Amino acid sequence: MTPEQLQRAWVLQAQADAERGVLECRMCRRRGPLEETTTLWRNGLLVFALCDRCAGGHDVVFSPTPAGVEVRARRRTPVELVTQEAPHVHGSR
Repeated sequence: MTPEQLQRAWVLQAQADAERGVLECRMCRRRGPLEETTTLWRNGLLVFALCDRCAGGHDVVFSPTPAGVEVRARRRTPVELVTQEAPHVHGSR
């Protein structure tokens, strides 16, 4: 599928889900209740949904474009990668 076909499929599914009060977050793909989701509608169609969990950890910017809406998200805090030193294996002598 092309990106345009995927977007159209998502919009159709999101419309059906919104009517049932459940939406899928476009960032983490988790399904959640409509009241725990930030939505962006354009010309009566749902074009973006973001769960409260993802919204709490990201700065999200919506910009109109000739083709639709551009969405950019940036994590508010850096990701910390924690590494552990590999255990030392002592050989027998």
